[in-house]
Amino acid sequence: MVNNLYFQTACMRVFVKNILFFMFIGIIGVSCNNDFDLDPPAPPIPLVYGLLDQSADTQFVKINKSFLVYGNNVDYTAIFDTVMFDNVSARVEETINGNLTNTYYLDELWTNNISNGIFYFVPNSLNDDAKYKLLIDASELDQTISAETELIDGSELDFNYLFKLNLSVNGIQFSDVNLGTIDVYYDSQVKWKTAARGKRYELLMNFKYKEYTTIGTINNKSISWNLSAQKSITTDGGDDMFKNVSGEAFYEMIVSKLNGYANEALVTKRVIEGIEFILSCENEDLNTYMEDNEPATGVVTERPSFTNIEDGIGVFGSKYQVSTSGYLSDGTVLELCKGQLTSGFKFCSDSSNQIISISNLTGGVDVGCQ
Repeated sequence: MVNNLYFQTACMRVFVKNILFFMFIGIIGVSCNNDFDLDPPAPPIPLVYGLLDQSADTQFVKINKSFLVYGNNVDYTAIFDTVMFDNVSARVEETINGNLTNTYYLDELWTNNISNGIFYFVPNSLNDDAKYKLLIDASELDQTISAETELIDGSELDFNYLFKLNLSVNGIQFSDVNLGTIDVYYDSQVKWKTAARGKRYELLMNFKYKEYTTIGTINNKSISWNLSAQKSITTDGGDDMFKNVSGEAFYEMIVSKLNGYANEALVTKRVIEGIEFILSCENEDLNTYMEDNEPATGVVTERPSFTNIEDGIGVFGSKYQVSTSGYLSDGTVLELCKGQLTSGFKFCSDSSNQIISISNLTGGVDVGCQ
């Protein structure tokens, strides 16, 4: 009797195990069944980036599309069909007071080593008083993609007259004419007037020189210094804006750029040529887009994504750029050639007037090129 009960209990255990096994197999079978419909893929989202700049001859717009793939996205960005629409056409319409005055059709730029999706047009001229509407048609989209922008009033954007005059007559002054044990540095102030419809102002300084080498090459060189961006309170234009440029930071910047230069052993001299300031102004839409894409510095890292592309992502804005050039003062050149920070970089001057002037002021110090 006991053995029979034991046998029945054992059989029951086997039966339960078999039931659980087949239930498990059934679940696996249902989970692995591929006979169900997926929702159709969403249409691609246009990615559009364009800036109109009446200070430039050619205007560019980049048009791509979003994509969804399984794997490494970087590998797919190089595949033409992944990032480009099959067939796309674009135009820019110019209107003044609501009246269509010009239509510019964009051509695609086909050049090696240039990323896909760059379109361009060459207008007769862009009008500060006009509005410009970008219209994009693509074969994979049901609607026309559009965006609109106004131009910055380029006639208003200019460096302060006194600054330009001083830059061309006296040169920019970052140091005194004294090679004492304690260097004395000066700050210079760059001034300009804001432009109507301009919001963000970025100042860049280029220090230019010629580099001579032992193998006989002469290369035009420049060291660029980004002096950061400033934003105007309004976009009405006509306000005074300025940037203080540190003399000591100027020399430290040159040291940081030339330290570790791979071909330094080949350099025989660097002939100082001059300095250039480039002022770029961006409109409010472009400024907002750039703010949204700047690295987050606070506790909250999630920020709203800005776009002014209708039924797309990106920005269609405007910018304007002006520049002014000049030379360096005697003290600035002297410090570059013989100063404590930069004397090891073989800077010299080929201006006979400046060489004589510095020699007279210093009692015979020679900054001429050999």
